[in-house]
Amino acid sequence: MEFYKKLKKLRAQKGWSQEEFAEHLQVSRQAVSKWENGQGFPETEKLVKMSKLFQVSLDYLLKDEDQPPGEQGTNEEGYYASQEVVEAYLLNKKQGAQKIAAGVAVLIASIVLPMTFQEAFGYVLFMMVIAVGVAILVWQGFSVKKYKKLEMQPLVFDDAFIHEFRQKSSANRKRYGVLIVTGIVIIILSFAIPFLTNSTGNAGSDRLQALMPVIWALAVYLFIIAGSAMEAERLVANNEEYVKENEEYEKSSKHGWIHAVIWPLATVIFLAIGFIWDTWHPGWLVFPAGAVLTIAYMAWKNSRD
Repeated sequence: MEFYKKLKKLRAQKGWSQEEFAEHLQVSRQAVSKWENGQGFPETEKLVKMSKLFQVSLDYLLKDEDQPPGEQGTNEEGYYASQEVVEAYLLNKKQGAQKIAAGVAVLIASIVLPMTFQEAFGYVLFMMVIAVGVAILVWQGFSVKKYKKLEMQPLVFDDAFIHEFRQKSSANRKRYGVLIVTGIVIIILSFAIPFLTNSTGNAGSDRLQALMPVIWALAVYLFIIAGSAMEAERLVANNEEYVKENEEYEKSSKHGWIHAVIWPLATVIFLAIGFIWDTWHPGWLVFPAGAVLTIAYMAWKNSRD
């Protein structure tokens, strides 16, 4: 059987259209159509990808023999991710993380406004900045989710590329770890500010304490950037492990509604405490309390399940 007939047969067995097959192979539909009509022949790199996608050997694809795909084929099955696709995916995740980190940081840093400015003016600025932060997060939430297939199924890589990528990813994890540790350290140090201002007792103590939300915003920004980069690289470097964990998460996500309830509720309570009783400083404790409640609920549900 000629190559173009085999290609049609293998694609049909997978249940793929020419467009779907072209997407897996990272080529145009017209190229696939030409190959299947016997008007052209793919280059070696594409043949290797086909071998992995169809789980057949290169010999089967290249020879005119009509032997069925057997044990000589590769055992790898999944979405082929070339170096170009992986790099584009990581860039997309980085850009998305920057927007999310910026939105969250703006929301946290907005607390400084009612602490710095007096009465209505500070509250008006506070609500305006809150609106900006929410707008950034909503815009990112409605943005097109590219590369969804990469996150939902096993991936197939070129051996040379994945070996080099894992080495780079291992080195990058150390840098990301430094960012996370830096964020933790500056948050811990920020809690020394109230003690310093109480001991000095100067008139600028309130403005000095207003630095705390700014410090927290910076730390959270670092957490989100580093955490997103680590997770995206782990998807590639340890794909098999990532896919298994994702499947387990999908099973347990039926209780994930608690996050959608606790955090908006905590935000509303925080704002109410600040606006009604003007106690912004202890008011932020609702967020650690919300985290404790969430962890307790998830532990209780897991024990019952």
